[in-house]
Amino acid sequence: MNKILIFTFVIGILIFNQSCQKENNNLTNLEKKAIIDSAKITVQKVFESSNNLDFVGGLNYYSDEPDAFYTNNGTILTLENLKKSYNQIGSSVEVLENTINSWNSMVLSKNTVAFTLPISIKIKLVGISEYNGHLVWSGIVQKRNEKWLIIQSHESWLNCLEVASALTE
Repeated sequence: MNKILIFTFVIGILIFNQSCQKENNNLTNLEKKAIIDSAKITVQKVFESSNNLDFVGGLNYYSDEPDAFYTNNGTILTLENLKKSYNQIGSSVEVLENTINSWNSMVLSKNTVAFTLPISIKIKLVGISEYNGHLVWSGIVQKRNEKWLIIQSHESWLNCLEVASALTE
């Protein structure tokens, strides 16, 4: 019985993968660029909001649907969890400057784009010295109800121990 389920699952994944590839292969480079540019605006707005210390405003570009998941510090979060965590830390942030060093993107379908962004960050918390570091943000942006929304994201800080030490002086 388990072999049949595994076989069915693998066949389903292969068919899904092939259908995504066929759709993606039918897009011209110009169409792919237009799709990326359109989805990119959503990601830019999130980082602009963050740089303006409007963390919850930036989350307006995240999906609240039950199939959307966000990862931070090894934990899978819902949008509501993200809002609570940003509300808690938001008042202690004095300065935050995210600088996207390069835009790495891939069109997964006409309605879905994956981004992997290396970011330089400057952050100053109340009563703690400014910290300058680097992280990588990755996200899946998908058009839902004619609006681009982030449906998955993940932050990965370089030198996590250094970051934790610097931000908890």
